[in-house]
Amino acid sequence: MESPLSLVAGGTGLVGSHVIKVLSEKPGAQIILARSFDSEIPQNAELQIINFDSLSSNEVQLKNGIDHVYLCLGKKLSTYELGYMRHGERESFKLIDFHYSLSIAKLAYDYGARSIALVSAIGAQEGSFNYYFHIKGKLENEIKKIGYENICFARPGHLLGARKDFRGYEIPILESGLRIAAPFMQGPLKNFRQIEARKVAESMVMNLLNKQKGESYLYYEDFLKTEIFE
Repeated sequence: MESPLSLVAGGTGLVGSHVIKVLSEKPGAQIILARSFDSEIPQNAELQIINFDSLSSNEVQLKNGIDHVYLCLGKKLSTYELGYMRHGERESFKLIDFHYSLSIAKLAYDYGARSIALVSAIGAQEGSFNYYFHIKGKLENEIKKIGYENICFARPGHLLGARKDFRGYEIPILESGLRIAAPFMQGPLKNFRQIEARKVAESMVMNLLNKQKGESYLYYEDFLKTEIFE
């Protein structure tokens, strides 16, 4: 049975933490790339603490023979910031969601990785007037240029799961509204339905383990198919 080596960046977030858990139950090993990490480290995982600001200066070295990359980095944003981001907030958002993510993708490729999965967003499009969607789309396009044989873009709507940084009533109100609206979100709007972060993670891992060459995009209906993976 194949035992791939996976690299996970953003393992403290909603999707990333579930990617680590899913990989811990599969053959192979994983490297968790993080600035800090206070969760339990699985037996098949190795924690590598790095300074993400050093990614562009060749100071970060990885283990050779990486097979799969899971990019789950993302700046914590409020619901308001998703709709409109002030210029002062854009710089830090772009640094994490674009520059850090792209630097890791390029670095992992240099160390042998040929399959990559990215947590993007429904609505990602480089030409979007919305800055959040613009950066997500721009990152997708830049990753396509690196040379990966298998690229998986997960495009979920609002993510459900236990957040470490509970933001008062904002998230519960949003999720209640989306739950009420879900039956009316049909056709293309179905992709904007909220989805469990666990299912997004499972879909990403399933995609890379299936070795599907080329580019693939995962949406709401795709995330619901993970029962075949359990």
